[in-house]
Amino acid sequence: MAISLKPLSLSVFTTFFVMVFLILLFGLGHLTYREIDKLDSKFRAANELRAESEIQSTLNESINLIEQQTVQLAVWEELTQQLNNSTFYTYWYRHRSKSNSFVSDYTLDVALYDLQGRVLAPIDTSLLPAQINIDNTNRYLRVSQSEPLLVVIKPVIDAFTQRTLGYVATINRLLPVFNSLGNFNQVDPNSLSIDIIETDRIESQAFIEHIHYQLSSDPYTEAMKTVFEESLLHLANIAFILTLLIFPLAAWLVNRPILQISQQIDQLKKNPQTLVSSHKKTPLLIKELDKIQDSLNAYHNQLNQVNTTLDEKTRELNDLTHHDPLTGALNRTAFDNYWHEVSDVFQYSPNLICLILFDINHFKALNDTYGHQAGDKVLIAVSQTIKNIFHGREQLFRIGGDEFASVLIGVNPRKAMQIAKQCHLAITSYPFKKLGINEPVRMSIGVAHTKPDENENINSLQWQADIAIHFAKRPGYSSIVRFTPELAENAQGLFSNRTHSAVYEAITRGTGLIMHYQPIVNLEDGKPQYYEALVRIVHEGQLIMPSHIFPLVEARSLELDLDRQVITKILEDMQHQVIPIGTGVSINISAPAIVESELLKWLAEFKPYMDDYKLLIEVTETALITQLQTARNNLESLRSMGFRVALDDFGSGYSSLRYLGAMPVDVVKFDITLTRLLDDEANSPILNYLAKMITESGHLLVAEGIESEDNAEQLAKLGFRYGQGYYFGKPTITIQSLKSTDDPLNYSA
Repeated sequence: MAISLKPLSLSVFTTFFVMVFLILLFGLGHLTYREIDKLDSKFRAANELRAESEIQSTLNESINLIEQQTVQLAVWEELTQQLNNSTFYTYWYRHRSKSNSFVSDYTLDVALYDLQGRVLAPIDTSLLPAQINIDNTNRYLRVSQSEPLLVVIKPVIDAFTQRTLGYVATINRLLPVFNSLGNFNQVDPNSLSIDIIETDRIESQAFIEHIHYQLSSDPYTEAMKTVFEESLLHLANIAFILTLLIFPLAAWLVNRPILQISQQIDQLKKNPQTLVSSHKKTPLLIKELDKIQDSLNAYHNQLNQVNTTLDEKTRELNDLTHHDPLTGALNRTAFDNYWHEVSDVFQYSPNLICLILFDINHFKALNDTYGHQAGDKVLIAVSQTIKNIFHGREQLFRIGGDEFASVLIGVNPRKAMQIAKQCHLAITSYPFKKLGINEPVRMSIGVAHTKPDENENINSLQWQADIAIHFAKRPGYSSIVRFTPELAENAQGLFSNRTHSAVYEAITRGTGLIMHYQPIVNLEDGKPQYYEALVRIVHEGQLIMPSHIFPLVEARSLELDLDRQVITKILEDMQHQVIPIGTGVSINISAPAIVESELLKWLAEFKPYMDDYKLLIEVTETALITQLQTARNNLESLRSMGFRVALDDFGSGYSSLRYLGAMPVDVVKFDITLTRLLDDEANSPILNYLAKMITESGHLLVAEGIESEDNAEQLAKLGFRYGQGYYFGKPTITIQSLKSTDDPLNYSA
């Protein structure tokens, strides 16, 4: 039997379609609202990130501003006066410390501390501690009654001697500065609060976690959200006019644009970098929905533009931080990063890799002779010349003052040597005279390469290249040297990884550098008169001797750094009376240092010890050969300060009696090669003749390398006043106290 359908009334159909429409409309509205909510959440998350950045940036700027104010206070002349004489410190503190142009309104208190970190005088009302830790003078925050206070500690340095006299500390209110600098876009400044009441010390990064705030309202986002909500409300109103038989039209007018907007949002989510063109879109028939789409497109394009600008600025900043501003070559940071990347790739895919080091010979002499501007022009010319040889094939790095490097990947050693020769020829042929440089500019080049079939460690290339360039600078070798194992053997372990890093750390930071002292005695009574300071380096419980130290110093041009560290160590030993009072100390000065303008300032720090010690400056005869007038002027100035000058290693190099008479020398130290002439009957008259002539010229004689009593007696008969050698004592880190060192005739030594 057939089933017959009962006809339904129009109201039923209308109700049915209305219900279906309402269900569909509700579902569509829910979907649309979810998309809107997701978009709103993303906007809020982005605003929260920008708000955190605003808080961080404003806090850092506030701290830096306060710290800069303290730095300016540290150079105030009155601080130097108080540290040199703290008699009136209490008066100065009450009447001058906070009433001057160096202290701002947000500074609550100021205090001065001596070199041990003790306040110059206790002040009951002071907000700063009576003792500071001079090993940790980093700025830090204190919170008192929910108010953050910034404590800044800076050293006070004498403007003339560059010596640290003490420390100045300030405590400052942070919130006034923070509020004055706070140009917030995403943070509501009225909602800022701190949830910590009291703490003695907290770092700025940890302090940020205790700052609470609310996001400022975004009118644009709120307006957009309101428009969306109004649109949904319009859709709800349309449901009530279904009885007017416009449901199909209403569905077409509303459902289609909403779906279009939703689809566009999904498309933007999939391709956030795509720009939306307002000219190619399909217009919506409903004005409000069309406005929503326009606003969404405009906002999306603005975000893309901001992101593009940020990417460009990031690339520009990255370029600046990885390039040398003078030569345009990549800098040391870029080299370290690139080397790390090459090392990582080399572990998984060994390849031919060559490291080439370039060093300009005697560059410091060029700077001293023609000035730093001419030196800069030389660096630019050298850099550009090498780049032209590379033709963009490889990158050039400036890794030091006059040192450049390049890493060649996939280039065999023969090809690398050809490139090095091309660079050397181009530098040699460059017309430096047009820069005002009359002397030829020469380049030393060291080449090192990997051997993948030997599973070599790529990190060894750097010290291999150091060895190669070290020999490239030495007489008898080509200006371009490729590393071979024989070179490493000839260097006697100088450039081993352990020695390389230990010596470099000691010279640049003073780590492990110690002084040993060998006595110089009066040959008449055998009593020590003064001690020669000899440098040693301790690393992992073992001593690194001079034979391994000085070749690396010469290869890296670290003579000035080593001399500065040695002077500092000797001053510390004299302060702790390691050297007995009433004796003296002899300080070896390198060739670059003896013509250095800062040398007199360095050695001026010995003035407080002039009354208790005899102080000598030892200079090797080869050190005085270059820049004679500058060396003579410096030595004359040192003699006027109270130092005596000793010519060391006489007879080992380019000695001449005419040269000896022209320079301000008080003491002549005969090299061990000359004192050994005692054992040679055929040549011993030469020693006798030299000793007699130099003694008669008014110089005191010191003999090195004395190893027996018989040697000491013979040398004394020849006119030698003093002697040094293992017979009298080996270099040691400690010196036994002497009962008496009175010898009025000896002070000139």
